[in-house]
Amino acid sequence: MLTTSAAGLAALTVLAEAPASLAGADVYAPPPSSRPEPSPVSAVPSVPPGPARTPERPVIRSVKVRPRSPVARPRGVVRLVVEVLAKGASGKNGVTLRLEPARRRAAARRHVPARPPAARRGSAAGKRPARWEMWRFNPPVGLTRWYPSGRWRVVATARNAKGARSTASSSFLFKKATVLTGVRVTRVRERAWLARVSGTLMRVDPAGRFDYWSFPGQRVTLQFRKHGGRTWRTVAKARTNGEGRFSRRVRRAHGVWRAIYPGTPHYARSATSSRHMARK
Repeated sequence: MLTTSAAGLAALTVLAEAPASLAGADVYAPPPSSRPEPSPVSAVPSVPPGPARTPERPVIRSVKVRPRSPVARPRGVVRLVVEVLAKGASGKNGVTLRLEPARRRAAARRHVPARPPAARRGSAAGKRPARWEMWRFNPPVGLTRWYPSGRWRVVATARNAKGARSTASSSFLFKKATVLTGVRVTRVRERAWLARVSGTLMRVDPAGRFDYWSFPGQRVTLQFRKHGGRTWRTVAKARTNGEGRFSRRVRRAHGVWRAIYPGTPHYARSATSSRHMARK
């Protein structure tokens, strides 16, 4: 009896030390020499909850401005057309536009009201994938001679229904007009083999008192083309004086002459017609 009681007590002790999930089950424990190693992939680690997924942002593929290099003349207005190709924008103000000088943004900033596409093919979020849409803007106020010349920026902003947004920009050069007047080719009396090309370069009056005013300190290119030819050849260059006038002696030849002002980032290119010629 004592032996049986001791054996029973030992069995209860073993069951008490075993895991609760194994109590009452038939468990076979292989000998140590044949016991398999635990597999490293058998355990599944717990994954902590990640951050909330951010809403999908709209995308702007391109921002195009026409005309690419607008030129302001003494009178009149230059109208711009801006086309924004975007995807994922929603609402009446899904795409907005801002027009400003690149270096003087605070001086003359203009917000252009948004205009949705004429025929929108976009759909509500979660039903159909967003499609590319063309948003066209026609600023009601055009550029005139009173706006600063140089590089301008167009900044487009696209927004969706969840508040996510993206921006894209494009730049263009806004220039003032120039004109070459009184350009002619004449003979040099004291030098029979020479001719003189002269004229005046003028620009839109920056002070606004006149339509055009003299443009001093600029380089003018003089070109020549033979009769019946198609290629213009640069012969010489001249610089305008304080009154915008230039004069340069060139070798006299029978053909067609012209003067060209190449322009700057602030002033447009100008050229004379091919009616100026010198005959022997």
